[in-house]
Amino acid sequence: MTDAFVILTLAENDYLYGTGTITIRVRRMHSGALISYHDEAWYEIHGVQLGRAGRELGERTVLVRAARLR
Repeated sequence: MTDAFVILTLAENDYLYGTGTITIRVRRMHSGALISYHDEAWYEIHGVQLGRAGRELGERTVLVRAARLR
């Protein structure tokens, strides 16, 4: 049995509280809890930030624009 992960690459304007593009391997997404920020919907995502060649950079929590996930 293998674990399937979703890997997202997000532009700076698609997530909050960071600069530049980010790649994250998603572990959890709070899909039932939309967060409203500046009149837009956002989801909280927990995962591991990935660097070049898939190197793990550490745990990360980000708010991701809901429209980006649809």
